[in-house]
Amino acid sequence: MPTPALRTIIPGLLAVISTALPGAAAAQGLMDCTPPLRPTAVTDARVLAEYAPELREEYALFFDEAQDFFRCLERARVAVTEEVNQAIVDYGALERAPPD
Repeated sequence: MPTPALRTIIPGLLAVISTALPGAAAAQGLMDCTPPLRPTAVTDARVLAEYAPELREEYALFFDEAQDFFRCLERARVAVTEEVNQAIVDYGALERAPPD
């Protein structure tokens, strides 16, 4: 069982170590997924008629950005799953460590 002094130091050490690990940094980078901004709906018939090509282009860009966002989320999910699986393996090693 850790001493009281170790109990206060361990959380801080774990925080420093986890932010310094390449896997944690890579996973954090994957968490930077930003959802796209939905185009503003235009209901004015004159505006729709005059700017229809531009509006279609704006919506096409939105749908492309939405697909990029979904792919980013999937990459983040995969990265976090890998980190969790590795943490489970690492934790299993603690279970096999000799007691203090």
